[in-house]
Amino acid sequence: MTAGLCMLTAAASGDDTSLHVLGADVTQPGVVTLTYFGRSGSTVYFDERVGGALKRVGSRPIGPGAFVAFPEATVWRCDRPGRRFESTEVRSDGTRASGSFEIRTGTCAQRFKLSKPSRVARGAVARVRVIDRWKIGAIRTQLCITPPGGRAACRSLVFARAVDIRSRHFRATRKGRWRIELRVRGYRERTTIAVGSGVAALRAAPIVLATGDSTMQGIDSFLADRLGEQARVRSDVHPGTGISNGSGWVPRAKRQAQRFKPKTTVISLGAGEGYPMRTPSGTQVQCCGPPWLAEYTRRVTAMMKSYLRGGAGKVLWLTAPTPRSVPLAAVTVQINKAILMAADGMPGVKVLRLDLLFTPFGFTDVIRYRGRDVRVRQVDGLHLNEAGTAIAAEVIKGVIRAGW
Repeated sequence: MTAGLCMLTAAASGDDTSLHVLGADVTQPGVVTLTYFGRSGSTVYFDERVGGALKRVGSRPIGPGAFVAFPEATVWRCDRPGRRFESTEVRSDGTRASGSFEIRTGTCAQRFKLSKPSRVARGAVARVRVIDRWKIGAIRTQLCITPPGGRAACRSLVFARAVDIRSRHFRATRKGRWRIELRVRGYRERTTIAVGSGVAALRAAPIVLATGDSTMQGIDSFLADRLGEQARVRSDVHPGTGISNGSGWVPRAKRQAQRFKPKTTVISLGAGEGYPMRTPSGTQVQCCGPPWLAEYTRRVTAMMKSYLRGGAGKVLWLTAPTPRSVPLAAVTVQINKAILMAADGMPGVKVLRLDLLFTPFGFTDVIRYRGRDVRVRQVDGLHLNEAGTAIAAEVIKGVIRAGW
């Protein structure tokens, strides 16, 4: 399932009016998968725009199903998290259709994990592991270890292609807190190891879970950058899913709460809603009348309670900005209403009104932000583009830091 879709416009005269859709999926860490709907028998060429130039990614023939996938088309890059892909469909009759799609991947701030003991005995040998969460390697890092009152000893750790773990050992000869710092392309990740008895171990930063459907992608990456060392952002995004389309979000919320134990859960759903639902009594309800609204509210309420974990967590639920599609906009009104109803009077839950931020007067591609007109929507009229996700993440950061 793609992370997002956008309509493509025909570039040649005499073209038909069939739908042509480009998608990019970044749910598999480290790689970008491209997908495309087009005309059977054509060939689609995928490029990435880097600066002012196009770099060919590859091409695929479009089969009888009018759908083609390009798994692991390219890899993520620390130095270029914002990616813009373009496609050109070349047909047998000589006509073409072209379009583009923007998406944001993770950054170096999210790429690496430092694995180390929280404390060791004085004189013992400690091992620090640097783990590439993307599992793609081909990068040089620097690991610095500083004893209490001493100077940093820095060494390069080179990851060959496809290598995802490197380690370094040191003897903890001094009592106190040893500082560990990973440096990679301008990013820093720091932690400590307590050496000797009576030295307090570093308390881990709280976990922020960023979850939902494709509308969360990009927001999760920006949020991790903005919160920095104040929180450990864990992304668990499931494109193409929804509360009403049988994707199992109620049990998934319980599993996520048990697995991540988040201090704060930030969730965005709404791209795949509007399906019939079955109530606990067995009655099937159609979208989007009062019975459907009641069942959707019941499911959202159950999810919120799971994330709250008996008062140990908080929930920040994002409403969905109004999409361009009129039928989908009608569904969006109902799901936003259900979110507000579920959160009403529930301690620890806050609703962030992205619909009022991005679409206070109905759908628009451009909003006024800090004195400038900013285009915030993808061509599909549903998802936020890179600028939109950056703005959303900035607002979310402010809410989390304020503690609401």
